[in-house]
Amino acid sequence: MMADRKNKHAYLDDFEKDLNGNYQYRGAHYYYKGTQPRGKALAGLWVLCGGGTSCLLAAGFVHGATAHAPFWLLLPYMAGLLAGVYVLYLLVRLTAGGDPLRAYIHEQTAQKLPGVCLAAAVLAALTAAAQLVQLALGGQNLAARLLFAALQTVAAAAFIRANKRFKVLKYEKQE
Repeated sequence: MMADRKNKHAYLDDFEKDLNGNYQYRGAHYYYKGTQPRGKALAGLWVLCGGGTSCLLAAGFVHGATAHAPFWLLLPYMAGLLAGVYVLYLLVRLTAGGDPLRAYIHEQTAQKLPGVCLAAAVLAALTAAAQLVQLALGGQNLAARLLFAALQTVAAAAFIRANKRFKVLKYEKQE
């Protein structure tokens, strides 16, 4: 257990005290080397990830779409919503990290974001499919259930597109 804890916080070894007693980061940095400017690339990712998470959240406010819904519909919806919020949290950290990114921030954000976007997309698509199955089984609240499924589908598409964009962000490591 102690070894796991040490590895989890290994990046702390990259900080050293200076003469004034302040900690300075001395580890590796990642520099953005993408084809489009960093600000423009991040703005596009914010639109996709923010839009996807907004669609997930808006689906929860559709009156009657989840009334008396079974756990197999609500569980992927809640997990997808949490994944969407986590994507935004990681995107905040990536954006605030600046250029160059410290190595540990790059590992905790840029390397995780494609996978988390994919997870959010899969969960949104699964929720849309579950809603359509629920509609076929129950048939009530047709408009609300279709709107809910449509919002989930749009969210899944946004997160898949964001996943592809995150994969082409280019960072180069410099010690």
